[in-house]
Amino acid sequence: MNTPSEEAIEASIKIINEGSARMEELGFIFEVIQAAIDKATEELREVHTETMTTETKTLPSESEHWYFQDGQPCYTIIGKNGKERATRLNDARKLDLVPSVTKILNEAAKPGLESWKAKQILEAALTLPKLDGETLDDYAVRVMADAKEQGRKAAERGTLLHAAIEKRIQGVNVDPAWTQHVALISGTLLQYGIDLFRGKPEHSFASPVGYGGKVDVWSTEFGVWDFKSKDKIAGTKNLVFDEHVMQIAAYGRGLRLPTPFRGGNIFVGVEDAEVKIVEHSWKDLERGWEMFRLLHEFWQRKNHFGRYARK
Repeated sequence: MNTPSEEAIEASIKIINEGSARMEELGFIFEVIQAAIDKATEELREVHTETMTTETKTLPSESEHWYFQDGQPCYTIIGKNGKERATRLNDARKLDLVPSVTKILNEAAKPGLESWKAKQILEAALTLPKLDGETLDDYAVRVMADAKEQGRKAAERGTLLHAAIEKRIQGVNVDPAWTQHVALISGTLLQYGIDLFRGKPEHSFASPVGYGGKVDVWSTEFGVWDFKSKDKIAGTKNLVFDEHVMQIAAYGRGLRLPTPFRGGNIFVGVEDAEVKIVEHSWKDLERGWEMFRLLHEFWQRKNHFGRYARK
């Protein structure tokens, strides 16, 4: 058996030491991520408790949207202190409101979104250096704050893009920052046989079944379409998930479109300005509707709402 040279031994020791250091680093990162998750869970509990006892100044996210029976939005109300606040479940009961499609869909796991959130936390943990003397809990708070900020910016970009598309459909001048995106969207859809100018943008509705929503664009001619903004389209493996199909199915049924109706998602890359159209088959939309219908019943039963309200 040949005896390894000193150089080979030293090289092996170096590899082992570097591997050990890397494992230690990864172990620390995973500790930070776990601490961040624990901290986030604690914060969510605190927020939930606070919103049950005090007025909140935070305006509602899409998942907190409610609608009157005629389809008009009721996202906020004036609280007892005279200040505007987000509409809550108890308000919905008193005002006979219906929940948004997004609120119902939140009852199901969203693997795509959860994967993206985990990635933001991991990237924050890898790029933010731990300060001297900083506890793991304090470091976790900074990591979570950085990850949340990235999420906030992504949501803000999506909102601005939606607003630009709506302006385009209404014939209003679009913010120059989004001119290229909107032009590509309009041109791509025309090639696909969909004319945005023949559709109704940002149209809200309420279904007699007991839910409501606001559709990005729809018409009886080309069906229901929802825009989804992404950082980039190129290189993204999975764009479509079950919640996308359920959303389109619920919108089409809520608008009472004749069946079968067309529908799908228009994915727009914010950074690369690419557009990808995904139309869902009627078979998939039927499956999506059945899944949404069951989620809706689950939500009503869990919250004693609608036909399952306590007598």
